[in-house]
Amino acid sequence: MSILGGYKELRERLKSVRLWSVMAVTLGILVIVALWGVNQYRGKANYHNYLTNMWHRAFFDMVGYVQNIQATLSKAEVSRDDRQRAVLYTEVWRNAFAAQENLSQLPIENNVALERTAKYLTQVGDLSFSLSKQLMSGKKETLLQRQQLKKLRAYADKLSSNLNELAIEISQGRLRWGEVRVVGTSRFRRIAQNVTSSRMLAVEAGFKDYPTLIYDGPFSDHISRQTPKGLPEKLISKEQAKKIALDFLNLKRADIVNYLGLSGDRIKVYTFEIIPDRRIRDRTITIAISKKGGKVIWMIDNRASSSPKIGVAKAKENAKKFLIEKGFANMIDTFYLKQDNTALINYILLQNGVKIYPDMVKVRVALDTGQIVGFDATAYYMSHTSRKIPKPAISERQARNFISKNFDVQSVSLAIIPLDSGKEVFTYEFLGKYDGKYFADYINAITGKEENILEIIKDPNGILSM
Repeated sequence: MSILGGYKELRERLKSVRLWSVMAVTLGILVIVALWGVNQYRGKANYHNYLTNMWHRAFFDMVGYVQNIQATLSKAEVSRDDRQRAVLYTEVWRNAFAAQENLSQLPIENNVALERTAKYLTQVGDLSFSLSKQLMSGKKETLLQRQQLKKLRAYADKLSSNLNELAIEISQGRLRWGEVRVVGTSRFRRIAQNVTSSRMLAVEAGFKDYPTLIYDGPFSDHISRQTPKGLPEKLISKEQAKKIALDFLNLKRADIVNYLGLSGDRIKVYTFEIIPDRRIRDRTITIAISKKGGKVIWMIDNRASSSPKIGVAKAKENAKKFLIEKGFANMIDTFYLKQDNTALINYILLQNGVKIYPDMVKVRVALDTGQIVGFDATAYYMSHTSRKIPKPAISERQARNFISKNFDVQSVSLAIIPLDSGKEVFTYEFLGKYDGKYFADYINAITGKEENILEIIKDPNGILSM
């Protein structure tokens, strides 16, 4: 081969190498751009999900606080005890303030149009504080003030009802907050134009005849933390906790057991994620064991539940059997809630015929198989202790004199209930109706003071208290 021919062949080879190099570099750039685009898309999608979740949380928290206002004002109407009403009015203020905070977080541009709702929350809270301060100073409420509070409760009923309807539509996915990419974009500024915002403005329309009230100002209270009373003193290791967890779940072994760490505030717990069968990776059980005493504090089995095949009565039977097997004797069911094809049932201790409300255990039962899929004994271990229950200093008949004459009593029991301060009191529990609603009124069995009032909510999905 001539020198010229060799040179031509070398040049063709170099062209081929350069071509492949260019193609490789181009392909690399395209891959990098594609990955960048995917990351940008994921980032925007994640931020959109973050904002949507934030709005959902703010909205549903606001709904809960408004429900609390409605329930607490109803309790104040039932109560005859000045001290108890002062406590209830303070609770109204706290919930009204929290509701306002969550309302301000919602992505509704036309906040001016919601000023009456915000005004209601401000005034119902501040007026309640004013009355609380007035009662604590020994001054009685006037007839006008009582009438104003009755109007406020009626508005709370209306607002709670409207928000509940809206909450159902949002939870079922029929209404969305809107699609948002980044804060400050025109899409975010136009979020008020979507259906959900329009419905929020419709909620506002219910307050067009809301009256102006006079009030003094805000007030804040503090609730101290408790320390657990029901845990043995002995500390256990992580390996001991793992064995306790498997024994509680009736598992001799599990395919995967992941230790998630030591956590908790008032009760330090070892937490484990357990997959009994690696072939069913979408089913995991999370369980927490106390470092002090080695007790199962809570458990969640995330197995999917299909259409219900058993009723609440059978679910309660299964839950009661489960509690006995786990060492919780003499427990009786109180309130329950059907949700997501499961029933969440509250149980309390019954000691010598006295209801011990602080010693509460919650059990969740799947309504397709009757299997236990949730357990929470936090309250039980926080409060359970050896109690010496005294004899009532006043009779049931005497205690009845301390409740409203308009309260239609349907049943009476002795009960120990917790106070916000963390203390417990021995009471008569009067269950009955007032103005078409169910309540539990608690009268101190020693002093005759009204200690608490709960509104009992009864509907097809359960029996709850507020």
